[in-house]
Amino acid sequence: MSDDDIFGTTLGVEEASIQHGHGDGIRDGMAIGYGEGRELGLQKGYEMGQELGFYAGCARMWRALQAKDPAFLSERQERGLAAVEDMLRSFPLLNPQDESLFDALERLRGRFKAVASGLGCLQDYFREAAADATSF
Repeated sequence: MSDDDIFGTTLGVEEASIQHGHGDGIRDGMAIGYGEGRELGLQKGYEMGQELGFYAGCARMWRALQAKDPAFLSERQERGLAAVEDMLRSFPLLNPQDESLFDALERLRGRFKAVASGLGCLQDYFREAAADATSF
């Protein structure tokens, strides 16, 4: 641009406005994305905690029933319940960014279903969770 170009500064203003708007958009988008991500993380964390609490409560109840009647659990059910309890104790709760978290939950879910099925328990929790997952 030369100094005698009267429209040169006008073109520069437009480009500066575009760059300024782009920067504002990035900043605002990150702030909104952070808030939405936090909200989703809280919701999913609550759901996961609720599911883990359900499993832990069932395991405690089955242990209490076993304490009253030692024949309540077969040897196979005892091994399965012990595995569920071990999985609950070692569940990676303190690191929510651990990618193995969902794999551990799937393994726990499968083991729990096997134990509950062996005990002839209704698995209402899973029916409700499946219904919630498909509803809008």
